[in-house]
Amino acid sequence: MDLLVYFLNKLKQKTLTAYNLRLETVININLKGCRLIGQCIKKGRKKYLIRLHGKLLKEFKQEYIKDVLTHEFAHAVQMELFAKSKPHGKEWKGIVEKLNGAPFKKSNINYQLNKGRAMKTYLYKCACGEHHISAVRHNKITRNIMIYRCKKCGEIIKFTYI
Repeated sequence: MDLLVYFLNKLKQKTLTAYNLRLETVININLKGCRLIGQCIKKGRKKYLIRLHGKLLKEFKQEYIKDVLTHEFAHAVQMELFAKSKPHGKEWKGIVEKLNGAPFKKSNINYQLNKGRAMKTYLYKCACGEHHISAVRHNKITRNIMIYRCKKCGEIIKFTYI
């Protein structure tokens, strides 16, 4: 946690020097799951919430803090300076370069998260073969909301009760 606070203070100092901008930033380590590795949310004028992924922070420590905290903090600076710019556009890249003190490049670390559980599938058949259907599609079929056809033979697929 000390490293996180230290790095955030360095980013704030660089932002003050480069852009004459002070931001109030709160960090929460409360992201879970496999969709996001970091998030920046505007909470008001010059107030931002940066959410980090606890599991990734624990696993990659310094590299994660450097890459992801800089990435999300750059979004905060971008939102404050360029209201109508693309999230990862040239303005954002320029901010990342100033904060890192080096030309922008993507991280060489692959922050992948395992999906904690396997998705359940249901077996369906048609004239030409078998189909494994997700639980969402299976429920739509059983509730008579949707009908799915095989892309090869065009026949309506039927659930196989095993």
